[in-house]
Amino acid sequence: MSEKRDYQEDILNFKDSLHDKAPSTKGSRLNAVKVFLDDNGIKFPKRFFRNVNSKNVDSITWEKVPSNNELKRIIEYLPLQGKALTLVLSSSGMQIRETVRIRLGDIEFDHYPVKIKIQGEHTKTGKKRITFISPEAKEAVQEWLKYRDKYMERAKRRTPKVFRKNKGDLLFPFRSENFNMIWRNALDKANLFEIDKKTNRIMMRPHNLRKFFRLRVGRYGQDEAEAMMGYQTGLNAIYARFDDAEERLEEVYKKSIPDLSINQKGIQVNEALNNTIKELKDKIEDNEKKRLDDYTKLVFITAKLENLMIKNEKRTKEIEELKRDLHNWKKTVQDFEKKIHHLISKNRKLTAEEEE
Repeated sequence: MSEKRDYQEDILNFKDSLHDKAPSTKGSRLNAVKVFLDDNGIKFPKRFFRNVNSKNVDSITWEKVPSNNELKRIIEYLPLQGKALTLVLSSSGMQIRETVRIRLGDIEFDHYPVKIKIQGEHTKTGKKRITFISPEAKEAVQEWLKYRDKYMERAKRRTPKVFRKNKGDLLFPFRSENFNMIWRNALDKANLFEIDKKTNRIMMRPHNLRKFFRLRVGRYGQDEAEAMMGYQTGLNAIYARFDDAEERLEEVYKKSIPDLSINQKGIQVNEALNNTIKELKDKIEDNEKKRLDDYTKLVFITAKLENLMIKNEKRTKEIEELKRDLHNWKKTVQDFEKKIHHLISKNRKLTAEEEE
């Protein structure tokens, strides 16, 4: 428990993950966490847990979900890793604890849109799932990857004991606390830093990027949005009911990409990609149709050729038979001519004898 953490933030995130649980289950689990933290010397104001457990108050801190323009302003003040992580969070619906555990092998950059496989051991439900990131996020991640190795070398030199060996293939080889700090600084520089006076907590938190995602993707499919976010209700509604679950998620996500984009360029890029994909599909369909027509013609020509070959073979046999018949006929004629000559010769001899 020596690690510096924002435990109130952790409690609120944990409470948010229990949104689909019964009130009694939610209360017992929150109390279990409170007892565990209490036993380990982590104390909270009494009002904090009283408000957390309140049935009449959905959230004890006023929250603000950033708009697309506000998110654009924040990103202008973030370093490469912060920009990439922010766009991944806002366009994927993942929790930050899941995102910092994503490995490079879990990402399919060649897929459109880029697909991310979230392993079950990193999720609160224990179930694996997929989600996607926007073209903007892909571009930011690729820029971050160009600098990532240098970042890791610097991090190893600064904190060799903290920097674990198995971070080598992590997309974001740093802790969520590091991101929370640079997020707070970016809010301040963008003049978007606001504090809830009652709880003294930031109103526009990184966790709200999940709500940014849910509001925009949910316009095209609420169950699909919650499935990509990892909510049990969404997972049951999509994965348990449909064999083509991933295809359904991808279809809904593609529709929401313009809504997730934070600048006009991103929207234009997406539209250009969609138009290109449509053109390619049309060309493929035309080519398939042409191939089908060519194949049909080929089958017809082949059948006709085979028919001609059969006829030719039959005629060849007939010609051979005629040749044999002609040969036999010639032989018969020759034999007949010999007989006639023989008879004529014999007749001449008889005539000569009679005249004598």
